[in-house]
Amino acid sequence: VFVVSSGDLLQGIFLLLVAVFDEFFNNSSCKTQFEWVTSGLCIALGVLSTMGSLVSLYSMTILSAFRATSTRSLRRAKACLSKRQIILLSTSIFGIYLLAALVAFAPISHFLESYFIQALKYDNNPL
Repeated sequence: VFVVSSGDLLQGIFLLLVAVFDEFFNNSSCKTQFEWVTSGLCIALGVLSTMGSLVSLYSMTILSAFRATSTRSLRRAKACLSKRQIILLSTSIFGIYLLAALVAFAPISHFLESYFIQALKYDNNPL
């Protein structure tokens, strides 16, 4: 539940920051679109949004799989988790954050930057 909540918290921070920057630019996004889209703040917000979405998605997937496997052995259910289950759960949580970070940072990595961000380069932009 904590992992899902942390993903939702990241999304909430993202939305709050977008609202703040919208007020900062005073609804003049058309005039400042190129400046904004290529800024470090916009890139950071994109990473934050992607991380929040993916953490929520991956954790719900893991939670669903955990529930599906635990209902299979309902008769053998215990009140406490075994050491093996705790290690598996901890590894899954670490994997969720690692995979979300890899996907979120892939578009801005130096190695893949030309593949993802080539559409942001405008030649002779009149703005």
